[in-house]
Amino acid sequence: MDVSQYLEIFIDETKEHLQSLNTQILKLEQDPENMDTINEVFRAAHSLKGMAGTMGYKRMQNLTHDMENVFSEVRNGHIKINANMIDCLFQCLDALDEYLGNIQESGDEGTNENEILIKDLNSMLTGNTGKAPAEPKAEVKAEAAADAGEKEKWKDIPLGDAENHVLSEAAKQGKNIIGLTVYVQESCILKAARAFLVFKALEDLGEIIVSNPSAQDIEDEKFEYEFSIIMIADCDAKKAIAAASYVSEIQEVVGSIMTPPTYEVVEVEKEEVIVEETVNVEVTENAPKKAEAKANNTGAEKKGKPVVNRTVRVDIEKLDVLMNLVSELIIAKNSLVSSTNAEGAVNVGVNEHIEYLESVTTNLHESVMKVRMVPIESVVNKFPRMIRDLQKKLGKKMELYMSGEETELDRTVVDEIGDPLMHLLRNSADHGLESAAVRKERGKPEVGSIFLNAYQEGNNVVIEVRDDGNGIDVDAVRNKAIERGTITAEQAESMSEKEIIDLLFLPSFSTAKQVSDVSGRGVGLDVVRSKIESLSGEVEVKSKLGVGSTWIIRLPLTLAIIQALMVVVGGEKYAISLGNIQTIEDISPSDIKYVQSKEVITLRGNVIPLVRLNQVLGIESTRKEDENMIAVIVKKGDKQAGLIIDELMGQQEIVIKSLGKYINKSKEISGATILGDGEVALILDTNALL
Repeated sequence: MDVSQYLEIFIDETKEHLQSLNTQILKLEQDPENMDTINEVFRAAHSLKGMAGTMGYKRMQNLTHDMENVFSEVRNGHIKINANMIDCLFQCLDALDEYLGNIQESGDEGTNENEILIKDLNSMLTGNTGKAPAEPKAEVKAEAAADAGEKEKWKDIPLGDAENHVLSEAAKQGKNIIGLTVYVQESCILKAARAFLVFKALEDLGEIIVSNPSAQDIEDEKFEYEFSIIMIADCDAKKAIAAASYVSEIQEVVGSIMTPPTYEVVEVEKEEVIVEETVNVEVTENAPKKAEAKANNTGAEKKGKPVVNRTVRVDIEKLDVLMNLVSELIIAKNSLVSSTNAEGAVNVGVNEHIEYLESVTTNLHESVMKVRMVPIESVVNKFPRMIRDLQKKLGKKMELYMSGEETELDRTVVDEIGDPLMHLLRNSADHGLESAAVRKERGKPEVGSIFLNAYQEGNNVVIEVRDDGNGIDVDAVRNKAIERGTITAEQAESMSEKEIIDLLFLPSFSTAKQVSDVSGRGVGLDVVRSKIESLSGEVEVKSKLGVGSTWIIRLPLTLAIIQALMVVVGGEKYAISLGNIQTIEDISPSDIKYVQSKEVITLRGNVIPLVRLNQVLGIESTRKEDENMIAVIVKKGDKQAGLIIDELMGQQEIVIKSLGKYINKSKEISGATILGDGEVALILDTNALL
């Protein structure tokens, strides 16, 4: 069976399980006695083990199996959770993450056996068994042996002369003859699939000689919930039992070594097999029944939480195709509008068709956007774990408070914002928050607070990272900039506080006195700004010394279709995103003043610099010098500027098309759009112009 076709699903589901484990173990650190959380961790580890085993990732399977064993003992009350166990479990999650990274890159989990972690997990188990008294343990073993005797159905397999000959020859060669009976859970739907995985696992250890029912009957599901096998192998029965037990939805495996020619039974200690408590929902007609079974098994689950995750995984490329179709529809609508306007006649029927087409395209666009939108929860969920690790590494006390995780963004944006947010949080933890001693001196709580808030604001999503730390020392930034030669002392005197703080976003600029593995190399904030601006967003910072800092990221809801103001400069058409425009002003040449040899206007008490687009774009304006000018006032955070244009065309819904990698050097242009008449209009990036 070729399992590579399931690789993408495996990667997605493994990421979900690892995130769930991170979240649950963090909860467990705060509340070690919470049985709901313990059960959740056990189930996630068990599912991961089954998935890894199915895909043939043995190292990943072994590690999760040992984690599962530890949590089985915790559930039974034999082991108590402590700080060392939590640290070890987090290291296990990091190791699993490393395996996953290798699988994503090469399809192989790598060669790291993580022996130290497996040893630590096993020492937790052996430490537990050392405390157990010897006599009850012997009683349990005797009961298990008696139980096994009744269940060893492989003894009833009829053997012909050919099978007897093969087995006796194998025995002469020093090989073990192992009999196994495998019991499948009665809740299992795909019995044949589970049996196949058992056969596959055992064939890795040796050769299966005979089975009851036959292999063909098992493949056709012509068996109840048990089947028996006789095999030849170099390993002992215990290893064969363990291999068969790793397959999920196998309730129990009983096995012994046989010795020819009398085939007397030699008992071996049977490895404890953990009965699976969860039921994985398969996509079959019986899925609702199975989901019901899961609901019964997990009565401790939170009320109101759906048992089955009613979501569909869709390849992003398929959504891109769908989005492109919507784009073509909008272009078709614009063409219809253009042709109607060109004729100059008002045809009521045509107008009705246009209105209907507009309604359809708008609804289709909204539907596609909803499919593409995902909560930012998938990104921010990993940050509590990161803050916990930083707390230990930096020796500071800190707490992360998050809100607005349900805020939705375009999937392509969500995939990209993880790194910028991680940099800002690490920055707050390392540079922002003071040590507990300093905070105490300043009358602050010893535990520093970092806040991550997300919310929607018009057509943008705003994400704020705030801390109650020291804030940005403007004097230190100014002195560092002068020392590095970034600015001169004269320039520094005339710069505002905000302009000096903006220097932090320059490449390789850092105020850290020493480089650590957390920060200090100056590669954080310039990465944040460049990444956010590549997503057509903006980032700004507000800070007060001694009180704290707030980093504000604004991102557009979508990167595909926007409302834009169409303008003409020097006979060429351009588009400006409506989200960045504040007002449109008519100004006369006499209104223009000069500050430091640059043109500005005063508008309602604010001094606003002017940008003549014809000069920036290198084209000749069609307006005379003594004529009034049209200024489109745009904003970026607290900054404003007036873009001087020649003509206004009006508002239009436009489709953003990439310019491609060959002509992406011009920062002032963020893309292009195709107008109704087939003409191409460039989209101006107001953030870059500002």
